[in-house]
Amino acid sequence: MLKTVRIGTLKGFDRSLGDARASLFCRISVTPDGRLSITGVEGPRNGGNCAGGCGQVVMHAWEVAQYAPGWDAEKVAEFRAVWDRWHLNDMTAGSPAQEAHLRAHPVAFKYPESHYTKACEALAAAGLNPDPAHLVNGKPYSYGSAWLREELPAEVVAWLEALPDSDLAPAWV
Repeated sequence: MLKTVRIGTLKGFDRSLGDARASLFCRISVTPDGRLSITGVEGPRNGGNCAGGCGQVVMHAWEVAQYAPGWDAEKVAEFRAVWDRWHLNDMTAGSPAQEAHLRAHPVAFKYPESHYTKACEALAAAGLNPDPAHLVNGKPYSYGSAWLREELPAEVVAWLEALPDSDLAPAWV
């Protein structure tokens, strides 16, 4: 699956670029082997520039001035949750039990501390680093020692496929 969606028009862009609003487009890719990748562009321009950010724009606060057809605040929140949870599902640092533990007990850290170090400490305290129930090459799996694949649920793929296609052609097409 390869699809482009337009979530809506965002406000808050630099007026010196000629506008204060820009459309947010996202490209969703699910490969035949089930790898999900989502990227976004805030106000794409001809020639490759954009009014805002591009790439992992899920980290930005989106102030939507007007939703695209088929979108609303609830759908955007669900889309962001899917993006946060499943994007690059073939590059997971933890075993299923390790990832479940970290989702249930998020680690707090402040720069210059390392999320990896804090996650390893939390998992070790829970008896999950290494994870005795998840073997890789015959050994209990240590958090972050390989990229693991987490199967993308069929209902997530179906939900993404059902999202409305973009009502406008982005500048990169």
